[in-house]
Amino acid sequence: MLHAVIRSGRDDAFHFFGEVSGYNLQTLRDHVRQTVREDGLVHLRLEIDPADRPMFDRCTEKWLSHLTDAGAVVEVEVMRQQ
Repeated sequence: MLHAVIRSGRDDAFHFFGEVSGYNLQTLRDHVRQTVREDGLVHLRLEIDPADRPMFDRCTEKWLSHLTDAGAVVEVEVMRQQ
């Protein structure tokens, strides 16, 4: 499971919940890129389940680091199993 919180410089927050899939992560990427272009100040916090880490890494390895280059602050937290 994926929970993403995108905060812009206007203190707006957008919450994105969904399965960790290529489609959902691409949609998230597109939304964050647009927010960076419009606002510049973006904080992205991602929470994922441990079992989803391999899929998450495969789907984000080519673009997640570019978000930080574009000015976004990115935090990824793998949630603990309960």
